[in-house]
Amino acid sequence: MYKIFNLFIISEKQYSFLKFLCCLGPVLFALAVIFTGNVNFDGMFETGKYSVFSKNWLGYSEEIAIPSRLPAYPLFIAVIYFFFGIDNFNALLVAQVALGSFSIFMLIKTLENLGLSKNIIVLSTIFFNFSILFRFSVFLPNFLFISFLIIAVFFLTKFFKEKTNKNFIFFCIFFFLLILTRPLLQFSIFITIPLIIYLLCKTNNSKLIKSTLIFSILLSYFLGISVQFLRFYNYDKSIIYTAQSGEHFLFWVIPCLSKKYACGSRDVIVLKKLRDRFDQVAENKKQLNLQKINKIKFQLASEYIFNEMNKDILLYSIFFSYVKLLFHSSLIEIYSSFNLDVKELYNPLVNGPSEKVKDIASAMLKDPLIFLWILGVFIIFLLRFLQLYGIFVSIKDKSLRGYYLILLSILLLILINGVGLGNPRYRSDCEPILIIFGAVGINKFFFSRSEKKKK
Repeated sequence: MYKIFNLFIISEKQYSFLKFLCCLGPVLFALAVIFTGNVNFDGMFETGKYSVFSKNWLGYSEEIAIPSRLPAYPLFIAVIYFFFGIDNFNALLVAQVALGSFSIFMLIKTLENLGLSKNIIVLSTIFFNFSILFRFSVFLPNFLFISFLIIAVFFLTKFFKEKTNKNFIFFCIFFFLLILTRPLLQFSIFITIPLIIYLLCKTNNSKLIKSTLIFSILLSYFLGISVQFLRFYNYDKSIIYTAQSGEHFLFWVIPCLSKKYACGSRDVIVLKKLRDRFDQVAENKKQLNLQKINKIKFQLASEYIFNEMNKDILLYSIFFSYVKLLFHSSLIEIYSSFNLDVKELYNPLVNGPSEKVKDIASAMLKDPLIFLWILGVFIIFLLRFLQLYGIFVSIKDKSLRGYYLILLSILLLILINGVGLGNPRYRSDCEPILIIFGAVGINKFFFSRSEKKKK
């Protein structure tokens, strides 16, 4: 078998060419978006909820929006609008694609720094990762989070491999930006940051340097949180990081978990019941600040989970939502965004997964798009097992165990936010980490064996 896999090991020239193709991936996808007339996808995404801040900051709008969205992406939009004009979506797409290509380059450099095999299989997990490529053509903050995460991990890798403290400072800078891009790492103070502090204490640096590095990571976290606290406090005296958490929990997670197989679509009966309860409890909500409204939503969601939900159905729904989250192909999002007719994929689960599998299988031979989706799901299944294997292998690596545990903690924090929803969008933020673990698994499973047999 190792002779077969040796065919996937490539020369330096081939590697350079394939690396260039990978970096070109976001450009190729964006060209498809442009040529099909889908720039901004007819406003189907939440671009306006972010650009309203950009326009206000630039003086083109007097509307004072609720600071419910983190500021990094609106600031990115504001910079593009400042130089190229308001609502210039073409310029925004080009900027995102440029950052996307640079991010892919940095991801490949990270894999090189880790000493992972330069081969077609690893590069293919990047080039065909539509979950990432799609994000760079959509006007949502996921793309910016992915870019900042890749760059942060690049500097974290350099710090662990080269023991250079300046790289850790750069990591802290991008960690700060991550806190202000997507509300995914606010609980890192309980998991990731204590782990980082512990590992810093184990280094051979002097006490002064250790203290400086520990202060840097704590500063990056609390500075990022404080920026949001100040925005909300200036708005209505709230002291809160995000006002979307209660909204997300009450009106999305709970209605999704109320369905046996999770989302798909929300349980409209439960959703209506929860909205009515919220309106009843907060009938004077105009007099409440965002912090109190968010607290009310959390309380209603918690009460519903503990007092009214069937615990067996809840656990089953949580399990099924993560099956969807981890194994669903992002092609389903892409098809929907391009208005492609693949109704068999969007039909809700009624009588169980087996019925839907039969519908999809029967349509597979008639529709090449569905066949492509099935192929994508099959490949994702294989990759998940390789990534899981990579996680176990990496934890056994004594020299980089701490590094991989940090990545694993970030991965878990990101995935927690996708509970109930099962939407590949909520997986896209952690795809760079999955690629790294996958590369570890591929390297160990295929190429390490071939090298041993050569000896």
